[in-house]
Amino acid sequence: MKKVLMVCFCVVAIVANEYNDDDLDGVPNNLDRCPHTPFSDIVDEYGCSIERLIRPKKYDIYFEYLYVKDRTKQTFKEHDYILSATFYHKNFDLSINGNYFHNSSKEGFSDTNIKFEYRFTPTPMWDLYAGVGVDLPTYNRNGNFFDYDLYLDNEYYYNGIKFLFGGYYSFTRDKHHTKRLHNPLGVYVGIESYYKNYSFDIAFLHMKSKFQTHSNILYGKVERGIKRGYYIYASLSKGLNERAIDTIISIGFGRRY
Repeated sequence: MKKVLMVCFCVVAIVANEYNDDDLDGVPNNLDRCPHTPFSDIVDEYGCSIERLIRPKKYDIYFEYLYVKDRTKQTFKEHDYILSATFYHKNFDLSINGNYFHNSSKEGFSDTNIKFEYRFTPTPMWDLYAGVGVDLPTYNRNGNFFDYDLYLDNEYYYNGIKFLFGGYYSFTRDKHHTKRLHNPLGVYVGIESYYKNYSFDIAFLHMKSKFQTHSNILYGKVERGIKRGYYIYASLSKGLNERAIDTIISIGFGRRY
């Protein structure tokens, strides 16, 4: 009888450990991307509050204003107005990004980017996005043609923190004075954390432009969720080397549904 009780005790201990749920949201710790949600919150399948889902269900649309300043180019200043929309269907994402800019020497539309991504989930805590894109030549300049992009992005969740890393590579057909430009690329690494209705991002980016210019940038962002899927945010980017743009400040407003 003692042996039977001992076996039962061991089985119960193993099951209890396997399904340990510290924040009592119904999602085991080993699958919980947000392990410290308040007891009263309704959570999704990943253990995160419904008010700020990891992924929107249908779309994410936002408008962003950027102020760009670069001391290395005779106090260069620029104003950018960005409109972006992303549509979601199961594991597929389709995004469109347009930008209108204005500076002391020129104004107009930058190239319009269309991106298509597919989300893989190798483990419950890891999302892998692989995508392709095209840059439509809406920038008014001689020698501007279609560009094609490859994307690879990763999101890994650990103790309520999202670790971000990935990059892109572009195949450009643009020319400058009849000379074909180089293929640009970029890589990044960063983290994202949450507190109530706020999210905080910090990332390091390294980019090589079509003119072989290398830029190192430190990026920070604060976002606040508002009711019914609306949100506001602000970001600051600082160039870390001489070739990088000195300062970029942005504010934005959007909605996820």
